[in-house]
Amino acid sequence: MNRFYFSALVSIVVAFSSLAQTPLDEVVVSSPRLNVLFSDDSKSVTVITAEQIDDTPVSNLVDLLRFQSGIDIRRQGIEGTQADVYLRGGTFDQVLLLIDGIRVDDPQTGHHTLNSALPLDVIERIEIVKGPAARIYGQNALTGAINIVTKKEGKKGTNLNVRQGSFHTTHLGVTAQDYSDNQQHVVHFSRLGSEGYRHNTDLDNLHFFTHSAFGASKNLKLLTMFNDRKFGANGFYGYASYEDQYEETQSSLVALTTSFVSEKAVWTPRVFWKRGQDEYILIRNNPSAYRNMHINNKIGFSLDTKLTHSNGNLSGLGVELSSVSLQSNNLGTHSRTLAHFFFEHRFKLYNFNITPGFALSHFSDIDTFFYPGLDVGFKLSDKAKLVFNTGYTYRVPTYTDLYYNGPTALGNADLKPEKALSHELSFSYNTPSWELEVALFQRNSENLIDYVEVTVGDSQWLASNIHDVITRGGELNSSYKYTIGKQLQTLVISYGYIHDNYTKTVNSRYALNSLKHNINLLFLNRLSPKWSTSFSYRYATRPLGGHFKVLNAQLEYVMDKFTIEIQGRNLFDASYYENLIPMPGAHGMLSLRYAF
Repeated sequence: MNRFYFSALVSIVVAFSSLAQTPLDEVVVSSPRLNVLFSDDSKSVTVITAEQIDDTPVSNLVDLLRFQSGIDIRRQGIEGTQADVYLRGGTFDQVLLLIDGIRVDDPQTGHHTLNSALPLDVIERIEIVKGPAARIYGQNALTGAINIVTKKEGKKGTNLNVRQGSFHTTHLGVTAQDYSDNQQHVVHFSRLGSEGYRHNTDLDNLHFFTHSAFGASKNLKLLTMFNDRKFGANGFYGYASYEDQYEETQSSLVALTTSFVSEKAVWTPRVFWKRGQDEYILIRNNPSAYRNMHINNKIGFSLDTKLTHSNGNLSGLGVELSSVSLQSNNLGTHSRTLAHFFFEHRFKLYNFNITPGFALSHFSDIDTFFYPGLDVGFKLSDKAKLVFNTGYTYRVPTYTDLYYNGPTALGNADLKPEKALSHELSFSYNTPSWELEVALFQRNSENLIDYVEVTVGDSQWLASNIHDVITRGGELNSSYKYTIGKQLQTLVISYGYIHDNYTKTVNSRYALNSLKHNINLLFLNRLSPKWSTSFSYRYATRPLGGHFKVLNAQLEYVMDKFTIEIQGRNLFDASYYENLIPMPGAHGMLSLRYAF
């Protein structure tokens, strides 16, 4: 790792570790693999709690993730209708999304990853694992993984949420929770519609979610999810002149999970079915001109095992067997069998927590991949720790990369899988009032996939392995809680820096354009028990496309079971682009919530 990065981090460690005097409130970081106390964890994990979600002035998962350093969300519409997620300068195909530990990646394309995003009302917390520690999750976790943990218990009752805003945006959502001695249920339904902020950007979204638990110990769990999105896609794909594109997507998940617990082991088997559907029309009012229809299915079984040894060491291992299929009028009909196995063992040595591990994946139509890694944590005190991660990650080409045949782009069946060797060094310091995390990382990537111009002047692009990239960067996350009078205030600051080092030898369509600098400020100001305000400010720069500044604000009033929120977005009326799409100017939203 660069000597400057190491020296800078050591200086921070020396400065802050001497301040540690009181124990940190212990939080269990839960994953499908090992469950360990936060202070003992040897992975670099960011956890967004339900309380933090409630306090953040956003209405959807897409906007919530934008506050995290290292995450780049590039929207193509409003309210999270269509967006891509990037981690630490990678691509949208290199991020894995999970729901309660179930991989919900889309084999057609990473453009559909956030089609499986859940409403904030049903999310208990979000666990973000960046860099090499994500290797155990397998395919698509080349730069990291985002695990959404859903709500499984809570207060009895029903919450009604109504929103009305700019661009004739209307939202209606209902979330109900109920429980008894031997069963428990969470049910959510919502509908979102808008005329859009410019020509052909209207939308009509439907969300349905349930999570039920049965039995005396409530360890038999059934999860169902269905998202349906219909939207005008002005300039979303191809060229900005494609103003009349239209798309409909569906994402659904059904999973049955249980667990068997003994004194030394926990076995968690599950069966699941993930389905994705995408209909794309080039000219909205003339589907016969050009139309794509894709349907993919993934049916699988997984078993995760957590072992506690007599000496206190922990082991985690698991296996997933799944069958993936695709039916498409453009990409053809394809199928594959996937077998994934992981193992990691955590042991203590003095103040060190050391976790070596590996993952092994076999794709019946591609190859077998073995990628080892190592996580090391060192407790400087009850409040401070140092973590080092290193390891290999990979991703196989999507079906779109391999087989797409369109008017401007062509797939390539000879593509090689992408792979990377990543290193990360991080320091964290936590007290009840102050949290600080600093991370430095480097990723050496090979065979990155881009689209190369093959017919000059005719706008034909071919998917190819062209880039070997060294990505270096740093992140800082800090939050400080204090009181004014009797009211709790919170200030959150995050900063991310990324530099890509590569040699461009051909004319490629999607040059690397990661956020070079990304600053987020969030101020939560409680004026009284009933009144509160929040302000979020974002400054971002890219190598291509300049910089932009965005300010959002929210005013909230709570009266017994009734809550009113007024949101103002992009109050500077900044003019900026994401994915070459112009973003909306200043706009607002009024939200009414009632609990009964």
